[in-house]
Amino acid sequence: MRPLRKTGMRRLQAGIARAHPPQAEIAFLLQNLDDPVNVGALFRIADACAAREMILVGETPMPPHPGISLTARGCERRVPWRHIQHIEDAIAALKSASYHLLALEIAADAWVYTEYDYPDKVCLVLGGEGEGVWPKTLRLCDGAVFIPMYGKGPSLNVHVAAALVAYHIRMRRW
Repeated sequence: MRPLRKTGMRRLQAGIARAHPPQAEIAFLLQNLDDPVNVGALFRIADACAAREMILVGETPMPPHPGISLTARGCERRVPWRHIQHIEDAIAALKSASYHLLALEIAADAWVYTEYDYPDKVCLVLGGEGEGVWPKTLRLCDGAVFIPMYGKGPSLNVHVAAALVAYHIRMRRW
């Protein structure tokens, strides 16, 4: 076995995309994330799972930003994004586009992410590192999922958790 070069990687990825086209449409809503590195990592994840768009809400850092660019490695130029100042306006725009709003948050009535019945058009709602998804935002969402933690830490980093759930949505119909 040997590592693939760029041309080989592109052929492999193109073959996988033809054999297993995405079944679900995914978007991300980032509510008041603090760290531009997490935002950059989320752009990279959005690009990797062919997300339709990223909505940055409130004080979430926006491109161009050196911390975002360093981590995103150009993905912030490929993933469509927009900034909406108020969460209510962002949620109204997503609902009018027929997205199922799904908070990634430990909350009452939240499902373990592997047990949720995901629809074909999902927007993952992600909260800031300290506060999580705001209670008023949770009330506007259609559901919530969480990742069980078996160690002493209460949660994973926001971009790691988003990657896990987004890929679960992408891969569930393989």
